[in-house]
Amino acid sequence: MKRALQVRVVMFVLALFAAACGALRAEEPPVLTVPVRVHLMQSEQDTAMNTTLTEDDVMRIFTKVNKVWAPAGISFVLESVGVTRMAAAGGAMPRERLLKAGLNVCYVKDMKDNGFWSGQLALVKDTAWLKKVPGGLDEPIPRVTAHELGHALGLEHRQDVTNLMASGTTGFSLNEEEIAKARTGAAKFSAVAKDPAADAAR
Repeated sequence: MKRALQVRVVMFVLALFAAACGALRAEEPPVLTVPVRVHLMQSEQDTAMNTTLTEDDVMRIFTKVNKVWAPAGISFVLESVGVTRMAAAGGAMPRERLLKAGLNVCYVKDMKDNGFWSGQLALVKDTAWLKKVPGGLDEPIPRVTAHELGHALGLEHRQDVTNLMASGTTGFSLNEEEIAKARTGAAKFSAVAKDPAADAAR
């Protein structure tokens, strides 16, 4: 009889614990999904623009980008990946190729900086180099991409070498203030993901 009572008490405590865990999960903020169009840049006039990245490379890069942004509850969903050719006149980005309701990331072969956010699109060079820091990301291009997307969501540089918004390092941490600000920026583009796993599989 005493044993049966102990079992009931243990079961009751476990049920309370499970209910509490469920309540905590229910209070987690929804995942915000941000559509991204990736442009693999090519130019007859400027060979420095001619990236050699492939669609498979982009898929690998954005898998790592989304791991960086997962703690913030932000997921970048690829709307499309394709070659974009610079306009012959003036070597400008063809405006009709830009995704209006989302973000644009352009990969190029070479430029002065590893990447930058222009206010309309992010440029990232596929030969990016970064200073390694403890616990940093293992590949420069996803880190630079994640950094420039941080600017697109309203974040500024913060020179803590392990932080995502530091210049020139492999660090990728974000503090609570940065996460809150980035989520506000992401909400401008985002549809709320009811099933994050489904978004990740797209």
